[in-house]
Amino acid sequence: MASSATPVVNAAAAAAAVGNPTFESLRLGRSAQSVVGRLIRFWDSRNVSKNGEFMGITILLLDELDSVIHCFIPANRANHYRSSLKTGSIVRLDRFDVARVGHTYKITEHQYVIRFIPSTRVVEVQTDAPVIKMDKFMVRRYEQLQVLANTSLELPDVVGEIKSVQGSDLKNQTATSRVVVRLLIEPNVTVFMSLWDEAASAFRGLLKAGDKSQSVMLVTTVNPKLFGGNLYLNSTQGTRFFFDTSISEIAEFVSSIGATQPQDYTCVDTLEGVKKKELVSIRDLNTFISNSNEQTQEADFLCKAQIIGVIQENGWFFVSCTGCHKKLEKRGTSLDCSRCATSDVTGVVRFRVELAVDDGKDSATFVVFDKEMNKLTKQEAAVLALDEVSNGGEEYLPSCLEELAGKEFVFQIRVTPFNFTPNHRTFTVATISEDSEVAHSENSGVDTGLESSSSGPSVLGVKISEERASGNNPGNAGAQQRRKRGRE
Repeated sequence: MASSATPVVNAAAAAAAVGNPTFESLRLGRSAQSVVGRLIRFWDSRNVSKNGEFMGITILLLDELDSVIHCFIPANRANHYRSSLKTGSIVRLDRFDVARVGHTYKITEHQYVIRFIPSTRVVEVQTDAPVIKMDKFMVRRYEQLQVLANTSLELPDVVGEIKSVQGSDLKNQTATSRVVVRLLIEPNVTVFMSLWDEAASAFRGLLKAGDKSQSVMLVTTVNPKLFGGNLYLNSTQGTRFFFDTSISEIAEFVSSIGATQPQDYTCVDTLEGVKKKELVSIRDLNTFISNSNEQTQEADFLCKAQIIGVIQENGWFFVSCTGCHKKLEKRGTSLDCSRCATSDVTGVVRFRVELAVDDGKDSATFVVFDKEMNKLTKQEAAVLALDEVSNGGEEYLPSCLEELAGKEFVFQIRVTPFNFTPNHRTFTVATISEDSEVAHSENSGVDTGLESSSSGPSVLGVKISEERASGNNPGNAGAQQRRKRGRE
């Protein structure tokens, strides 16, 4: 007698039975496979280390079992398939390769990636389409973001409330310079989001067209980094912005922080800087550091101070690569550049001078690099270093540096995230001017290029110098080079 029990069939088999194969049916090493899914997002992928070389098109596909898979169209086939790609459409893919997902920069939780080959077909499903959600996100919380930071393992999504926005020319949608967003992602937890290139341009467009009361947003495909003791979320080519309060992840976030009403946020457009030249004290600089939670952690200031002397602990020069200006590292008996992929590396001696300064009330350490030191001393570091070698490698301070003691200047100080950590209490000098030059510009209206706010220090968005952003600290370069010459 036949059993009357209802057979148990898994969801993937049931979907396949009605002609809608899901991602669970995928197998490695088979090209004659099919899947049906909703195309939720796609973007052009470029190799940032090779001048933005176009690599292909990245696609995210969502099936009816709520699974997201990563698809990739190589550059040589991109034009053939581009017209078939439409965000939100349900498509059927036939005849493609299936490979395992790489161990870095994962954008989905699926173990496989679909790769388009010459025989791959993309057909939009317009009748009898399966029921598939409109989108799905890979949202991570603060603790998870901290674990992922600096690992390059994953490019997660994040939900947060905008607290402030800072950047240059925020009303210009075509501008691609960096925009910094302070984002509250958990109660009492604020992180900094750095938007670059296309993401910065797209966000400017949202600022121009949108309502600032829409302060909660979901941001996709960010690269978490720990920098200067703070968590930064850097945009990528796949970064997109969502403000729809019907999205479950946004609704859950609003409920978690207890926000009953949308909160307006401030926008600081650094292009609209006030032209009045107003100096700040060293105490003001320290106050800015102390109030770092309310800042985007990058700013320029003017500070008038007297040079007390040169701090010699870390030397007064370093050897940098002539190609990228990064400090050369010692490899055995030679100096190599970790950035330039070539064995033919030459170095040049450059200034890095730590100045002890005082404004009559407080003191600080200002770090001055090659360009401004050349202007002050009217000599090049390489020439002065040769004099030291000719004296048998004996450590000494060149007279042109000794003579700086007692002189007073107006320094344009550049504050970066390094200033917000206990071990980095030096300030980098962008430019140096004589006091009389600034006074003349005040009276004549001549713009010296140094700006601050009429209501206090101007907060100007500046890009972190390559040496500091790369984690390279040339501070000990002079001492290292002297030890090297001593052994030789």
